[in-house]
Amino acid sequence: MKYLEKITQILMVSWLLLSGCTNQFDELNVSPNALQQDRFDEDLLFTRTLVYGALRYTEFQRAQHLYCNHYIQYYSMSVGRFPTGRYITRDDWLTAYWTEAYADYLTQCQQVINITIENPKLINKTAMARIWKVFLFHRITDFFGDVPYFEALQGNLTPRYDPQKDIYADMLNELEEAADSFDPSLSSTLGFGEADILYQGNIDHWVRFANSLQFRLSMRMSEVDPAGAEQHIRELLGEDRLINSEEFSAVMSYGEDFGGALENLQPMGIIRTFNEYRASNTLVDFLRDNNDPRLELYIAPSEATNEFAGLTNGLNPEELAAIDDQLDNFARDSHIISNTYAPSVLLSYSEVELLKAEASLRGWGSGSVQTHYENGIRASINFWLDVYQNLLVRIPTSQQNILPTISVSMQDINDYLSEPNILYNPANALEQIITQKWLTNINQGFESYADYRRTGFPKLNPIPNTDMQSETGGSAVPLRIRYPSEEQSLNGENYRIAVGRQGPDLPTTSVWWDTQ
Repeated sequence: MKYLEKITQILMVSWLLLSGCTNQFDELNVSPNALQQDRFDEDLLFTRTLVYGALRYTEFQRAQHLYCNHYIQYYSMSVGRFPTGRYITRDDWLTAYWTEAYADYLTQCQQVINITIENPKLINKTAMARIWKVFLFHRITDFFGDVPYFEALQGNLTPRYDPQKDIYADMLNELEEAADSFDPSLSSTLGFGEADILYQGNIDHWVRFANSLQFRLSMRMSEVDPAGAEQHIRELLGEDRLINSEEFSAVMSYGEDFGGALENLQPMGIIRTFNEYRASNTLVDFLRDNNDPRLELYIAPSEATNEFAGLTNGLNPEELAAIDDQLDNFARDSHIISNTYAPSVLLSYSEVELLKAEASLRGWGSGSVQTHYENGIRASINFWLDVYQNLLVRIPTSQQNILPTISVSMQDINDYLSEPNILYNPANALEQIITQKWLTNINQGFESYADYRRTGFPKLNPIPNTDMQSETGGSAVPLRIRYPSEEQSLNGENYRIAVGRQGPDLPTTSVWWDTQ
């Protein structure tokens, strides 16, 4: 997968598209030398929307890492200049994510749909792009709440903000329709093939991804619309075409053996080199205290003491300055989960098993809660063990010394499942399930942050907030992210309507599905 070569071509296409988006160019649009729709390469566009939509290190850091990964206490800031871990907004970071999403990879995804939708022979390409568009949009609306959706990506520079309830209804419908529209009889030459760097054009994989994403979104509605959530989930479980093994997990592959361009490198593997955070004591303590086999898969012990000690979340600049010479006493994320050769997991078999566990717990599925719960844990541990083994083979010999020596047996996993806090307990089942989702979605803070707001789990530590600067008025985790401030001038009327409907543009305002 040589992402850079494909993406360079796409940048030229995008520039030409943008330069031709004015009514002054009617003559150009009929010129035989002009860029016309039949000359667009939807394969290149799709490759780009996948790579950039999974997030390059830039927006991965600004949104998923510096907001969500810290809000959900995977990590703790170790530099005073980054305030989001103290629940203080950085407008430039959220603006970068908003702008990149709408003006870049969502636009590319919509272009694929526009190019292919009128050609019945390209229905499989259209379906894949529709599914990916939902994946991109569900992250955005979960981050901000009401956002431009129905009028977005249509050339309208001031699109209305749509209620999240309506966005969710349409996203679920889109996933169902797209999954049902695939035509397996069409020749593989009419699909994306290798341009689909997620699933290589495999229709069955895309259907399972779409259905599993429906499952995720339906469960997100479990508190605000339990009847609707149950209906969707029962239908999905009845069809039984979900991600039901690791083979079908939505995993973005990376590695310097694909090429040295940044697009080929796992984002967290890049971000780790900045040395701006440590592992949170919330995460480290849970892994260590429960003898979790993932401890060394997820965490590298402190460089100074070789101990597994996490850093308190939410320390202010003065507090961090006071321990600046002691930061090497605190553990970091491992060279396994944060490695330029490691994958990023977008939606995994482990998560689906834990979704099934919650569905059964709620009476919406017939399977055993405990069986799905334990299957999810096993799948998570085994996935990262496989990644570890893969890294041993792929990374250069000169870098092998950065990897720990890890051996986890089936008995080790069984022992973990028997740990007092891990052993399935019906009286504490929801907390156990969501806590394990938090662990299985390591580094994918978008999803864990949404689960926390929906359920209140996992249990997080309050930040000190000794300088009383937190925008939540104390140590409470923010409930959403503010809109970019420039929206007030660029799309002010629609911004104000959205705020009037949803509530103040503050981190203390809940999104639609958050009833906690």
